[in-house]
Amino acid sequence: MRWHHFSTLASAQAVWKHGLVPHVAIIIPTFRRPLGLNKALTHIEKLDTSAEVTVLVADNDVDFRGGVKVVHRLISSGYRFPIRSIVVADRGVSHVRNSLIASALEIPNTEFVALLDDDEWPEPQWLDAMLKMQQQTGADAVGGTVLPVFMGSPPSWIERLSLYRQEQVDGPTEMLWGTCNAILTRQFLEKFSRPWFDMEFSLTGGEDVEFFTRAKALGANFAWASNARVFEDVPVSRMTLRWITMRSFRIGNTNALIQLRWRYLHLGHLAIFVKSIGRLMTTMIVILPTAKRKGQMIEAMCLTSRSLGEIAALLGIRYRAYR
Repeated sequence: MRWHHFSTLASAQAVWKHGLVPHVAIIIPTFRRPLGLNKALTHIEKLDTSAEVTVLVADNDVDFRGGVKVVHRLISSGYRFPIRSIVVADRGVSHVRNSLIASALEIPNTEFVALLDDDEWPEPQWLDAMLKMQQQTGADAVGGTVLPVFMGSPPSWIERLSLYRQEQVDGPTEMLWGTCNAILTRQFLEKFSRPWFDMEFSLTGGEDVEFFTRAKALGANFAWASNARVFEDVPVSRMTLRWITMRSFRIGNTNALIQLRWRYLHLGHLAIFVKSIGRLMTTMIVILPTAKRKGQMIEAMCLTSRSLGEIAALLGIRYRAYR
């Protein structure tokens, strides 16, 4: 089934034209990051917005439930927005995101669902920047800028790695690549067959790319709001060469499976194999030998790891980063 975006555009314009206040459910999955979650929720409370906001948190840790405790503590201190938490027993990010969206849509007047992670925090104008871009474009989904905040004293080259940055040009865009900073319309979500996020990617990651790739195949349209900025904590453990290369491997591994499903037809395995081998050869023969700075060498290693991840997927090897 394919859809067009005209109903989303008409609905959004009607809300703004008549001066109605949009209702947004901000949803955050969490797993053993109580400090990060508390930071995110504290900054959400400082949003400069006239929108009607509800905050939903889903804790995927059934034993400790640190996220639930954070929410209860904020409620007792008089949190600015209505906020509640749920516990999701099934492990994996797909289960958590699906539970959050279902809970958000159970709120009758929810028109938009905004997504953040528990290691991020938004600028005060973040939400209104998202809503403004959605109003201007009528997009089914809008993405925003994610800026890394490196802990400790990171090497200068690491801040320039493309792996850590998610930025595009304002306006309509061909694709969104993550749910770490995005807003979706209710109509967009209601046109999907549940589950929204594929359980096959629950422990591997890549569920967000699969979600948007599937949406695009069904006719959804996207936009980008560059000034809808959030910041992401990058701990020292995510600045090691091992983490960087394994994340690149995982991206290649999951993206290959997504491309096989939604982009390529009968010759998908061959197409991905040829592309991966071509990238490997270019990296080994051209890029690495001419790299003059460490950052360039790391970027080349990331390309190599990504290609190996794609080839592994073709061989039936799945890398479950969140197992």
